[in-house]
Amino acid sequence: MKYLTTLLFAASLAAPAFAADAPLTDKERIDQLIEQNRMLIAQNTLLAEQCERPKTKEEAFAQCMQAARGEKGAMAAESVGSNCRLLLK
Repeated sequence: MKYLTTLLFAASLAAPAFAADAPLTDKERIDQLIEQNRMLIAQNTLLAEQCERPKTKEEAFAQCMQAARGEKGAMAAESVGSNCRLLLK
């Protein structure tokens, strides 16, 4: 997760402001899109590596509880949380 945060931070620094006074040339837009594509490929590679590596029970539980936190309804969050506890058994 910390790598993703670092990658996103670096991407935000590298991305030029879209509210620039002068319009971008075609070459500048193409260069921006190529750079954005490189960053997205790197991000996808990182996410794929995280998904493929084996997780401990504690890591799986932590990820499950992170998902439960995102639930809007209390009953849904409680249900997801109770299913998360099954991962520790």
